[in-house]
Amino acid sequence: MEPGSKLRIREMCSTFDVGPTPVREALSRLVSQGLVATQSHKGFYIPELSQKEFQDIVEQRRLLESATVRTAVEKGDAQWRERVLDAYHALQEIERTWQASRRDFWNEWEEANRVFHMTLVEGAGSNWASRFLHMLHDQCTRYRAAMRRAGFISEGVQDDHTQLITAVRTGDGALAEQTIKAHIDRLPALCMPS
Repeated sequence: MEPGSKLRIREMCSTFDVGPTPVREALSRLVSQGLVATQSHKGFYIPELSQKEFQDIVEQRRLLESATVRTAVEKGDAQWRERVLDAYHALQEIERTWQASRRDFWNEWEEANRVFHMTLVEGAGSNWASRFLHMLHDQCTRYRAAMRRAGFISEGVQDDHTQLITAVRTGDGALAEQTIKAHIDRLPALCMPS
């Protein structure tokens, strides 16, 4: 939905075949995560996008994700490495299919990308870091969804993912930290609202 769009509770009740109470509760939860906004006597709506907010989201994600990924790579066990490799291979498969197809695989790629990043940070063993990063990823997704994009994802993004896998395989936390910082630094150019 477009930023600023009003969310109509009656329409949502009809769409999801539920009453207004669960819809209001769900919208209130989304408000607490910054994915929906509300104003007194005006109801719920999709929040506006701003360059200042996006810069803040990117900076906080850069700080937290880089430290968490470094810790994960240094502490992660063999089972975690296997899960990261599985998530990476799933992401690569979507990218290969997308390049060979005329169909847009953006939504599938977005979900596989999220799984890859969230699996990476799991190795750190911090539930709080994972929770905060989920919120920051949701916000980045909100900005990516609003951007004007043409075609496939940037090659630099794929190269970063490959470099992260190298760091995971070798246990090189410094490389992982450096790579994820560079990766996140690409976001403003790829996602800045127009």
